[in-house]
Amino acid sequence: MNSLPETLLEEVDKYIDYLNYKYSDWSDQLSQHQVELIKKGKADIEANKTMTHQEAKEKIQAHIKARSI
Repeated sequence: MNSLPETLLEEVDKYIDYLNYKYSDWSDQLSQHQVELIKKGKADIEANKTMTHQEAKEKIQAHIKARSI
């Protein structure tokens, strides 16, 4: 009886898993906590509670400096 090598079957199985993951809706895989964080971020944006990347870096640097004193 002819059969496919076991390693080939494993590779095909891995590829099918990859395709299922690649073409699934990633948002279905978020935890409830992650969904809540995204909602909070969206609300912050809508309420104009944001800062630039530079402002964030400066705030982090100030926090680190204050904690090291």
